[in-house]
Amino acid sequence: MSSRAPEAGSEGVQPFQFECQRSGRCCSGGAGFVWIEEHEIAALAGELDLTPEAFTAQHLRMVADPRAKRMRLSLRERGGEGGACVLLEGTAECKVYPSRPAHCREFPFWPAILEGRAAFESARATCPGIRPLGPPATRAAAFAELAVLYGELDQALEKLQPSCVRSGLCCRFEDAGHELFATLLETDYTVALHPKAPAPEAPGRCPYHVAGVCTAREGRPLGCRTYYCDERTSAALEELHEQFLGRVREIEARNSYPGGYARFPSLLSMRGVGVIDRREEPSSRGSANKGQLS
Repeated sequence: MSSRAPEAGSEGVQPFQFECQRSGRCCSGGAGFVWIEEHEIAALAGELDLTPEAFTAQHLRMVADPRAKRMRLSLRERGGEGGACVLLEGTAECKVYPSRPAHCREFPFWPAILEGRAAFESARATCPGIRPLGPPATRAAAFAELAVLYGELDQALEKLQPSCVRSGLCCRFEDAGHELFATLLETDYTVALHPKAPAPEAPGRCPYHVAGVCTAREGRPLGCRTYYCDERTSAALEELHEQFLGRVREIEARNSYPGGYARFPSLLSMRGVGVIDRREEPSSRGSANKGQLS
């Protein structure tokens, strides 16, 4: 994970937070340059048991840097121009991860991305870990509207009177056979009210589900609020869900809130909720060096 704090994105033309998703797309998303400084070559070469001269000959090229207006060293691309980084193995493994260059470590907090709308949008389209943020006033307004909407939903549910046996099965996605999706607005609202959670009890499960109990009931998303193991009201609940989801979209549009809809646990992970912070550990040279991308 990058040593830069997620808040660094607040400096950008479009404020954002970043949480690496280990997709490898930053190293395979099309043509580009990975700038290498002379002082980085020895460590990079050492990761592959090569001499600096051999590493340079096999993996580097000299190209023009359009921003710096000078010739610079860049990593070659696998298969020629436009391919994945030559040091990428598979889809998300870096052969030199412990000694990867500063240019890689700093992504996506590059000046071009922080300063330019087009560069930001291109990076956002490539990297699933970039999450745009609205201004604080926008977030506050959208959160306030969402809280009111949830109150209206509670009233609608009161009229339906769906039955809940409180088994916790609906939160054990792997047992229930379903997945929980949410909008970015709903997820941000949940995290604002419940910023901490332990690691999920099972892969893909909501981290707020602890020992059979939901620890984020006040901020839980629409999908949680409208799901009941009650076949008697299931059709009405599905209709209610779609109706209120449409109204969530209206709140987003009215407040120019970044749109998006994805698996709730994944969105929480992107925000650092339920994620254990494991610091990088040095490894010996050779195949053990390989590490997932950040």
